[in-house]
Amino acid sequence: MFTITIKENEKALVYKNEKFEKVLETGVHKLFHIFQNYRVERLQVTKEGITNSLQAQTLYKNYPELVEQYFNVVNLEENERAYIWIDGKFETLLECGTLHLYWKEFELKVEKVDVQSDCKVSEALAINLMQSKVTFAQTKKIVIRENQEGYLYVNHKFVEVLKAGRHFYYTDFYDVEVKAIETKIKELEITGQELLSSDKVTLRCNLTMHYKITDGRAYIEAVDQSKEYLYKQLQFAVREHLGALTIDEILSKQHTLSTEILEKFYTICKNVGVEVEGVYIKDIILPGEMREIFNQVIEASKRAEANNIQRREETAATRSLLNTAKLMNDNPALARLKELEALEKITQTIGTLNVYGGLDGVMNGLVDLKGNSRV
Repeated sequence: MFTITIKENEKALVYKNEKFEKVLETGVHKLFHIFQNYRVERLQVTKEGITNSLQAQTLYKNYPELVEQYFNVVNLEENERAYIWIDGKFETLLECGTLHLYWKEFELKVEKVDVQSDCKVSEALAINLMQSKVTFAQTKKIVIRENQEGYLYVNHKFVEVLKAGRHFYYTDFYDVEVKAIETKIKELEITGQELLSSDKVTLRCNLTMHYKITDGRAYIEAVDQSKEYLYKQLQFAVREHLGALTIDEILSKQHTLSTEILEKFYTICKNVGVEVEGVYIKDIILPGEMREIFNQVIEASKRAEANNIQRREETAATRSLLNTAKLMNDNPALARLKELEALEKITQTIGTLNVYGGLDGVMNGLVDLKGNSRV
């Protein structure tokens, strides 16, 4: 006889001559082993049940009555998975075609799903996966952020557009892929683009394009690398347009050039699901020697413009004097007033003035209207 003690939250499987005989509950047990070979296997009574799948299959195959007495059996087909709740709390998601034994000491709830008929996890069950911190095998979590749209492809075929949020899919029988597209306005930069004008002047320009993806599926499926495609098409449009203009035309139209490029570029972008908000030329850069030549041209132009302005002003002043002379000739009173103005200016520069013969003497002594000065 030998004594074996089974602790709380334990059970023991007793094998006699390697043949299962009985289950020992919590407590102290005595076994007689005369001419018998006993083996005792202790099991923890936990909510996980029998974690060894081989052991669970052996017990279920060889001792079905024992299993039915002590365990809740979850036996899944090859296309089935099962959500497990123990004592009202979600615990795990079982994989396809597996066998699990759960102790009857715990309250068990099982919900089976056919993952071959539909790869999408229902919203009600997805809540359990979101709350769990465990990543389950053969499941895929997809997060679509705000200002994004997700384009779902199952077995390389488009299925639907996903909105912002978390989405779960079974991947046991399906290849699930999601391509997320930003729906907000994006920016595309082209810097240092070199080109040749129609009069063979080499120049560089920097451009910025603002665009928005309006048809994500077309944007994904139209070309292999959509952003690179837009970049190259914008390059081609700029080269084709600027290459047909002389350097003077380019510099004179640089503020309206963006609109012209946009009109030509819009149709190409629309075909790949893109709406162009605007194309802007930030700057046009000329070679060093060309900048020097243009500076000289501008300097000469401004100097000639200044000379023209000066001549126009001199002509205007002469014309004004001629008009004044005509008025004074026709109006003696006006001529007299001008004489008095001249006298006032002259007297401001004289420290002492002695007057003889009254006002006529002053006038005759200081001012000769015929141009002869007596002073």
